[in-house]
Amino acid sequence: MSDPGLRGVGRRIVLVTHRRSGTHLTIDLLRRQFEACDAPKRLGEPLHALYLNLDLLLASRRPLREDRARALLRRARRPIVKTHALPGFERFRPAHADFVDALLDDADVYSVHRDGRDVMCSLHLYFQAFDPRARCDLADFLRQADEGMSRPRRWADHVLRWRAVPGVRSLAYETLVSDPRAALEGLGGELGLEPRFQEPLLPTRLRSAWQARWWRLASRRPPVTTVLSDPSGRRKPRRWREAFTPEDRAFFQREAGEALVALGYETSDAWTGEPPGG
Repeated sequence: MSDPGLRGVGRRIVLVTHRRSGTHLTIDLLRRQFEACDAPKRLGEPLHALYLNLDLLLASRRPLREDRARALLRRARRPIVKTHALPGFERFRPAHADFVDALLDDADVYSVHRDGRDVMCSLHLYFQAFDPRARCDLADFLRQADEGMSRPRRWADHVLRWRAVPGVRSLAYETLVSDPRAALEGLGGELGLEPRFQEPLLPTRLRSAWQARWWRLASRRPPVTTVLSDPSGRRKPRRWREAFTPEDRAFFQREAGEALVALGYETSDAWTGEPPGG
């Protein structure tokens, strides 16, 4: 598949994720530790000008134009692309089929995943800023419908479908955090790139939305592109072990237990019987 506008654009690194699964940690790790991924932006441009957010092609307000997307890709030798799309990228068809097919034709694709129970706690806090439905107990949030599925089932559907796609590499958020050096060595070998191993290995933490606004105005290479769960930076997502009731554990296991086992987060359903906090 060819697109004349992508000629000369370097091989893309495409990160496919469910929301709140370490997308921006991975983006910023690549930008920080691999020179080929380190794209600049203009002063005043939003932080997402440092990579291509493919989903903005479908934004309801001011959607990203394909020519702008191509320009962003040219800012790095190995440009980074992020999307929350499902395999097949059906949501981009027919309007952007040729562009997306050509984009993926020369790409390394990574499915970045995180324990779905942690995803739910982060997603619950994140949605509260703009979705009135999320201003409820976690138990109710878990059971709300998301495109015809419960929220845990939607997470499981996403990660399992991507896991089944040949050629897509799996990357665990937990590995990036617990052993970033090993993760960088592995990524460097797969991508044919030499890591910088800049200390600290992981990107710095974003403290507040105000800090992000300052970086937008005053920095061409801000250290992080993080989207906070809570824009104020004051509240943190609850830990699932404390937040989940026994009923929540049983519900999550019914809806998404297969994915927990497939990704190595559990080996059976025994976790549902552990005491809270255990």
